[in-house]
Amino acid sequence: MMFGGYSKGGLSLPTVVHISISRFLKSLPKKGEPLQFLVSMHVEGTGVTWQKNVTVDPADEKRMLGLTQDLYLWSVNQGFRKEEAEKKLHELGGVLHKAFIGSDGEDFLKMHDPTTLLLNVDETIMNLPWELIGKHRPLALRLPFGRLVTTRILPEKERDALSKDSTLKILAIGNPTGDLYGGIREIESIRELEGEYAGYRIEVRTLTGEEATKQAFLDLARTGEFDIIHFAGHGDFKESSPKMSGIRFADGVFTAAEVAFIGWKSPPYIVFNSSCESGRSGGGKRLISRKGSGNGMAAAFIAAGVSGYAGYFYPVTDTGAALMTTRFYRAMLELKNIGLAFMEARETAVFELEGTMDLAGYSAIFYGDAATGKRRDVYTKA
Repeated sequence: MMFGGYSKGGLSLPTVVHISISRFLKSLPKKGEPLQFLVSMHVEGTGVTWQKNVTVDPADEKRMLGLTQDLYLWSVNQGFRKEEAEKKLHELGGVLHKAFIGSDGEDFLKMHDPTTLLLNVDETIMNLPWELIGKHRPLALRLPFGRLVTTRILPEKERDALSKDSTLKILAIGNPTGDLYGGIREIESIRELEGEYAGYRIEVRTLTGEEATKQAFLDLARTGEFDIIHFAGHGDFKESSPKMSGIRFADGVFTAAEVAFIGWKSPPYIVFNSSCESGRSGGGKRLISRKGSGNGMAAAFIAAGVSGYAGYFYPVTDTGAALMTTRFYRAMLELKNIGLAFMEARETAVFELEGTMDLAGYSAIFYGDAATGKRRDVYTKA
């Protein structure tokens, strides 16, 4: 792992690097046109942002999307041998790195030796598996890695961190359809967190099996009491109509289009949607439409004011999802840092699922600040 950072007089602080990939045109991209982006890099606590222009021609875009689809086929056991899939995985990471970071961007990262990367992607290109980006190995396996989103819509107000109390409340929804053993294990691992800790306590409310209905979820979510909402069950992504993507409750599907109408008093800090393709969005679209319908579940929850959203780009197995969940929450308590905890869960999943078709570790997505903790500033540098 790569951990740099500022150190002086025994003081060690993070070096948080923001990489922004923004589309400076207001209009949505047209099919077949070259895509123009402004890529910028900034180190928190410094006074300069470095930037460059990047153009992705239709051939390169087609290659990225083709490799993305090939890996999807691999994840559902179609089309490729293990060796071919691994080659495509690394090829896609390299193509993304070359197009958007390049040799000059790599020099910038080496110069500053980041401890955390926050990748701010334009809302129109959320449809790519950015967690694979890296010259030889995904950057998300080298250091804490969080996605941020640049959008032209005004999101809902986030939860007020200053109003928090000493109790962390988790709503855990598991196995609503009754056919996921791993979903049960996820809920059990979260329930085990309940108890008293140094200076705070954790309370867990669960909805499982037949009691996990859409209305039961809405009744609890609308209270605004919960800091974390975790869903362990089936989900899907509708590429032709992302707003109809959803998660399955005991009595039906809760869609991305419905997220905007939850009506909670205060959104949770984190939603962990542990279901297949729960982090995907369609290409060339807004975070949400003018009518408020989300471009997939991740986009919908982010627009609804959630500070952090975790999900998966590709289909994952029951085993892979349970592995990620169990390790993430335990690491979060041990490390008290969401970015480090998510990276540790990702590394664990990649290692333990080696040789399987499960891309849980590679396709796990965390939208939000993966650099929580102390920040470098002028005062501490002095």
